[in-house]
Amino acid sequence: MNVLAGAAEAQAAYSAQNYGEAFTQWKLLAERGDAAAQFNLGILYAHGQGVAQDKTLAVFWWHKAADAGNPDAAYYLGSCYAIGAGVEKDFSMAAHWFGEAAEKGQAQAQSQLGNLYWQGDGVAPDNRLAFNWWSKAAAVGVAEAQYNVADSYAAGRSVAKDDNQAFVWFSKAASQDYAPAQYELGVMYSKGIAVAVDEVKAAAWQRKAAEQGYAVAQTVLGARYAQGAGVAQSGPDAIIWWLKAANQGNADAQLSLGFAYATGKIVPRNEVTAVAWWRAAAEKGNVDAQFNLGFLYYNGVGGRPDYTLSALWLDKAAKNGSTKAQFYLNIMKQKGIL
Repeated sequence: MNVLAGAAEAQAAYSAQNYGEAFTQWKLLAERGDAAAQFNLGILYAHGQGVAQDKTLAVFWWHKAADAGNPDAAYYLGSCYAIGAGVEKDFSMAAHWFGEAAEKGQAQAQSQLGNLYWQGDGVAPDNRLAFNWWSKAAAVGVAEAQYNVADSYAAGRSVAKDDNQAFVWFSKAASQDYAPAQYELGVMYSKGIAVAVDEVKAAAWQRKAAEQGYAVAQTVLGARYAQGAGVAQSGPDAIIWWLKAANQGNADAQLSLGFAYATGKIVPRNEVTAVAWWRAAAEKGNVDAQFNLGFLYYNGVGGRPDYTLSALWLDKAAKNGSTKAQFYLNIMKQKGIL
């Protein structure tokens, strides 16, 4: 069999979405030891293209290709060990294979290896090595790595704090639609870090992140609409964006919705709805929501105080450091309510 011809036929079949033919051709080549075919065969098994999906067999073929020096296979194999797909999760093995790929210049592996060094997963934590690997990946356009380089400069973590460099790298990642970077650019424009304060630009960048479903940006965008910061003030739009974030479990958005319904300033007042959103945030440990629930129950929902529930939530807030909550607990004790 002509290896080059077989590889070309397999690639042509794959491009035409004739996955069965691609599988047949790549399997023949893979069984003859062709590392590129072994890698591609792993892709087909991983996605169930032209063959029943089998992540264990995907790992089997990626392992063969990685052993033969294929850097993309090593990266995929590292990813499998990192998340436990087709193999038991093993960060040490993930670090090994990411390292094999990273040393050969595989940019995604370099980015992920940086993450492992930063988190101390499978390797001893080392922020300097994390930054070094992120820098390699960032230089060739990996958006997540560009974000991490920017964040390192912004925080002065393992590199001298440099807001200008942070802005440069956040911008590079943001231009690739990396939502966390778009949000952080908005923060920089809002606070005037490395650039002049520009709330309109801040709002524009944070909207880009919010539209991608980034909950933190959705929460902040909701606040912008509530306050008219960089956008025209709009209570309905504030509620829309807070709801998007709150439904993803964002406690700050849930807290804001509770305030909105409790005060009735930008949406009709509804204490029952306020309680529901504050409870959602409070159960995540949000101390402000815990205090607000306790205070609302103290004064009464619908005019009916519930001192038992009030004490329960005030106590949680007090244990989380709220001096206001402790103040009301003391009042309740003094009045003999507790």
